[in-house]
Amino acid sequence: MMSLLLAIPLVAAEQGGWSGSGNFGVTLAMGNSESLRTTAGLEVMGVHGEWETLGKASLIYRKDDGLRSHERVDASLQLNRDLTKRFYLGLTNEVLYDPLAGIDWRFGVTPLLGLRVLDEERLQLRVEAGPGYIWEERNGSERGYSSLRLHEEFSFQMTADTKLFQAVTAVLEAGALDNFILTAEAGVESKLVGRWSLRLGGKAIHYGEAQGMKSDDLIVTAGFGYNDLPGDNEEKSLASAHGERVATAGEWVLTVLLGGSYSEGNSEARAINVGLKTKLEREDDELAAGVFGSYGETDGLVSAETLAADAHYQRNLPKQWFAGLRIDGDHDALADLEWRFALAPYLGRKLVASEHSKLSIETGPSGVVELQGGSQNSFLGTYAAVKGEHKIGPRTRVFGVVSWLAESTEWSSFLLTSEAGIDQSITEKISLKVLGRSNYDSTPAMGRQRHDLQFVSVLGITF
Repeated sequence: MMSLLLAIPLVAAEQGGWSGSGNFGVTLAMGNSESLRTTAGLEVMGVHGEWETLGKASLIYRKDDGLRSHERVDASLQLNRDLTKRFYLGLTNEVLYDPLAGIDWRFGVTPLLGLRVLDEERLQLRVEAGPGYIWEERNGSERGYSSLRLHEEFSFQMTADTKLFQAVTAVLEAGALDNFILTAEAGVESKLVGRWSLRLGGKAIHYGEAQGMKSDDLIVTAGFGYNDLPGDNEEKSLASAHGERVATAGEWVLTVLLGGSYSEGNSEARAINVGLKTKLEREDDELAAGVFGSYGETDGLVSAETLAADAHYQRNLPKQWFAGLRIDGDHDALADLEWRFALAPYLGRKLVASEHSKLSIETGPSGVVELQGGSQNSFLGTYAAVKGEHKIGPRTRVFGVVSWLAESTEWSSFLLTSEAGIDQSITEKISLKVLGRSNYDSTPAMGRQRHDLQFVSVLGITF
C-alpha cells in the first residue's frame, strides 16, 4: 500500500491575475491490513498592480491498523505591497494543526519586511523577517506569546522543463528562543506535457528543546502536479503508457510501476509499491507476465506485505475464440498466506473487440496448491474471469477484471478477486495509474478476515 506519492492533480484556472497549482492523492486498504493515507496541496498567487497575494495549504494524513502515523494541516495567507522594485511590506497569517507533535492548534500573525534578493526570469530568491504574535493550544494548554518569523525562498529554472525549489521558515518565541519550529523544504519539479509536472520533494521539521518531543520529522513525497503557469498547453492525443501502446511484431513492451513514501521523527512510517509488467503481442498470440508488491511499516510494525505474480500465454482461434494457459502466485503475510500457486488452462471468447472497447470472458479447470494458516493444501478447482476496458478519451482508459476460483468438490470455498482502475497518459511513456484491488476468500486462515480492499496510485514508465 503506497502512501500516496502519486497524486491526482487539481485543475487550476487563471482569472484576473490569479494563478495556482494543486495536487491530491489517496491510498486505502481495508481487511487484514487497515490503512488510509491522504496527501493534498494547494498554492495560489494573485498580482494586482503593486499588491501581491499568496496562499498555501497542505495536508498529510496517514493511519495504519488504527494507529495514526501522521496528521498535519498547515495553511498560510499573505498580502504584500511593493515599496520599491525589490523591497515590500507584508502581512502573513499562518495556521498549524499537528496533534502528533502536541500542537492542537496554532495561529500566528506577522507583519514583515521582504526583499527580493534575486528576481530574474530563471533565478529567484526572497527573504522575509518580522515580529508577530502566536496563539496556540499545545498539549492541552492554551497560551499566547510574541514571536519572530524568518523566511527564505529560492527557485531556479535549470532548463525549460526542470525547476529546483527550496524554502526555510523559522518561527521563534521572542522571550524563549529554544521554543521554535524550523521547517525546510526542497525538491525538483519537471514538466511532463502541457500543464502537468512531476514533483519530488522532502520536508524536514525541527523542534526546539522547549517543544518537549522528538526533535525531527522528515517526510519525503513524490507526485504529479497540475499548474497554470505559462507553457505549452497544447492537448495531444497520447496512447496509454501500458496496454495501449502499439507494438511491432516481436517487440516486448516493458512497464515499471513505482510508488511509495517515507517519514521519520514523531511519526515513523515507510511504504513502497513496486511492479513490473512485460508483454509480447503478435497477430495470432500473446505472452504476458507481471509482478506487483507492497510493503509498509508504521512505528516498527509491518502494515503491509503482499506480492502477486502472474503469467499467461494466449492464442487466437477462429470467430473471436481464444485459448491459453496461465499461472498465478500470491503472498500476503497479514492474511497468513505464505504462498499460493494456481495453474489454469482456459478457453475464452471476445464479446467486444472495437477500437475503443474490449470485453472478454474465459473459463477452465485449475490446480491450486497453497500454504495458509500454517497448513498446506492442494485442490482441483474451476477458474472463470471477465475482463474489459474502455477508452473514455484520447489519453484516458478505464479497465477492470473479475476472476473466480472455486474448489470443484466444495463450491462454498472460493476466491473472488477483482481489479479496476484508471490509466491516465502523461506522455507516450509515462502514465498515472489509480488502482482498486479487492480479494474475498470465503475460507480464510483462522482469525483472519475474508475481505481485503486496496486502493493505490502508481507511476507507470514504459520502455
